[in-house]
Amino acid sequence: MVLCCLLPIILVVGIIFLFGDGKRYGFWLIILLCPLAHIFMMRGHQRNNQENIGEKERLFKCPECGLKYQEKDWAEKCEQWCQGHKSCNLEIAKHAVKESPGRLK
Repeated sequence: MVLCCLLPIILVVGIIFLFGDGKRYGFWLIILLCPLAHIFMMRGHQRNNQENIGEKERLFKCPECGLKYQEKDWAEKCEQWCQGHKSCNLEIAKHAVKESPGRLK
């Protein structure tokens, strides 16, 4: 990460001193380059996290009570129980995924 931030700065400084035309704006280019490099690096991290979350969190939802399960079998068992008894079964519901308060639904 340090290399990704320092490499563009070193490149800009080298170009400024090599060609000499941008000495007046060189300082400001260096100041702006680090945040821009950081934004581009973090954008790639966010995309990777969203892909990983999508793969890990394939949840199956019981249409009757709304509980979510990682396995389709438990969601189907929950749906059958809820339809027949108009309530949730604690033995089935204990296999439901517990959602944290900050997690998007």
